[in-house]
Amino acid sequence: MNFRQTASRIGLLAAGLAVVAGGAGVAHADMDRYTSGSHSWRTGSGEGAPNGMAAVMDTKADGNPVYTRYNRNYPSTELYSLWNKNGEGTKSYSGAGGVIWDMKTCVSLPAGSDDCSNWWSDDH
Repeated sequence: MNFRQTASRIGLLAAGLAVVAGGAGVAHADMDRYTSGSHSWRTGSGEGAPNGMAAVMDTKADGNPVYTRYNRNYPSTELYSLWNKNGEGTKSYSGAGGVIWDMKTCVSLPAGSDDCSNWWSDDH
């Protein structure tokens, strides 16, 4: 294989990786909340709803469910809850909807005093 063929193959490989890493429909998080055991974020649905989905992940094998609390469509104050009761490493996603403006994440503890992050509030 000569230099030109090698350079061409490297270029095609780099272009393919760029499409996989940043292609259309790839969701990304821009609002993250963490506790010891849970991670919540907002993301796009890939279907025209940027920042219109909530997600929560259980990050600790402690047997405790996790959840996120969030609202949509500022200035609405209606709160929604998204639960994940499936164990460590699993994620749950809300349905697509209006833009999520405020969010916190929590671990549900048996004693009733849940471990929650601070609220994240977008600049409205």
